[in-house]
Amino acid sequence: MTTTVYITREVEITVEARYVPAVRATHMDPPVPAYIIVDEAYDDTGGVMLTEAERDEVERLVLDSPPEPDYD
Repeated sequence: MTTTVYITREVEITVEARYVPAVRATHMDPPVPAYIIVDEAYDDTGGVMLTEAERDEVERLVLDSPPEPDYD
């Protein structure tokens, strides 16, 4: 599932991230927690590198309010 998050430095940064939902434990495998993959971050001038704090903020925002599934 793909989502877009906006964070602000001096300018607004658009972050495209994929949300990977948690997987429950099975008899053979342990549970896997939900996580995100940051695909792209950019502002009006082009691509930007996120700081560790910004990545943590993006992760918090997405995990606190995960996107709806892409399927019906």
